[in-house]
Amino acid sequence: MMHNSGGSGRSHGFVAPSMTNCRPISVITATPPGFNPGMLASQVAARWFLDRHGLGSNATFFRLVPLTDRLAGMDAAARSACLRRCEDGIDYRLLEHADQLHGTTPLYWGDLLHMRQYLDSIRGLQRAARCTPEELLLLRGAPEDLIRRAVSFGTTFLYHDATDLTADEYGPSFRHFLVNARLVMPRDIVSLAQLATVVPGAPLLPGLDATQLFCGMADWRGAFPEGTDTACADANGLLCHFARGRHDIADLKHAVAEFSQGFSLPVRWLPWGDSLSFPYLRHYEGQLGLEDATGGREPSLSAILETVAAAKCLLTDTYHVAVIAWSLGTPALLIRGNYWPNDFNAVVDKRYVFYVQHGLQELFLATAREHDELAVFIRRAVKVVSEGRVLEWYRSSVVLRAEACERRLAAALSEESNGG
Repeated sequence: MMHNSGGSGRSHGFVAPSMTNCRPISVITATPPGFNPGMLASQVAARWFLDRHGLGSNATFFRLVPLTDRLAGMDAAARSACLRRCEDGIDYRLLEHADQLHGTTPLYWGDLLHMRQYLDSIRGLQRAARCTPEELLLLRGAPEDLIRRAVSFGTTFLYHDATDLTADEYGPSFRHFLVNARLVMPRDIVSLAQLATVVPGAPLLPGLDATQLFCGMADWRGAFPEGTDTACADANGLLCHFARGRHDIADLKHAVAEFSQGFSLPVRWLPWGDSLSFPYLRHYEGQLGLEDATGGREPSLSAILETVAAAKCLLTDTYHVAVIAWSLGTPALLIRGNYWPNDFNAVVDKRYVFYVQHGLQELFLATAREHDELAVFIRRAVKVVSEGRVLEWYRSSVVLRAEACERRLAAALSEESNGG
């Protein structure tokens, strides 16, 4: 049985010499709406990956919207606290015009960066924009040599449908970018299959969620500077976090009680993110009556990851909580719940895709409403977690995929950085 001490079978073995004469890399990332540990971990993963391959010193990180703009509605004290928690050691510049990418290799990293819904949301956040989101995220109108250098990693296209793909203002630019980019590595198999079908000729390879590159490493703590907050809950406890699904609170309390009884351990609340990133968080945070696993403070990203890594098991409805927990070595059970109005997940649920893609669907439950079904689910989960084979299999398979992804991604960036 593999114990979840925070490490994995993969060590830091990819360090390459610094390429002082390489082409600069422009890393384009999404701006979190607030303190969102999943998005922050994804961006830390980008820096960690580039540094390991000797490309970090030649990389510039960009966002399309300043974080301060997304926090503009907060009072000064709350905004200051959120900015402090979101600090990840990366110096982000504002991407305002495609000219800023000229002469570089654009690396689009994680999230929903090329999807029509995301472009529309960015359009509503940009102030006095000099370029449209299509010009920045699909390189519409950019020189062909810039598009041919572009690399996209860990993005998803789950929420696309035929209406998006055939829209005159989006479809042609989307297809032109994908067909002419150097490499596109979606994070999930549904996105990969859809792109292979609707964009024949696109340079596609299977990717991963960006956090799996980072949190699946034995030395993931090295991504944080010395002195970083690493306080965490007691080892081998149970954690839960609900913020995405629509649950009846009585059903959720029953599920948490079954979870605790099944493992004969108390359950603590994992303070993952804030209400800016998870608007429905307040529906559950106080109503479940659980002790905060971090003592009621506002933990940093590193402290939250330590807390997850130390746990025995976790119960959640949140995508990145589950992805990161599994990668750190903590099995995560997921109860989806019903959908909120206008929920993107209602098109194709990314949580279900993740569990099916990794062979974990026996630890995924649609709803806690049927108590008999829930009891069977918890008993099965206790057996799977106690045996440990599924966790070990998952982590071994992700290690192999992550190493393959890193090699392909690093090769694409290094060749282009050196004029290849």
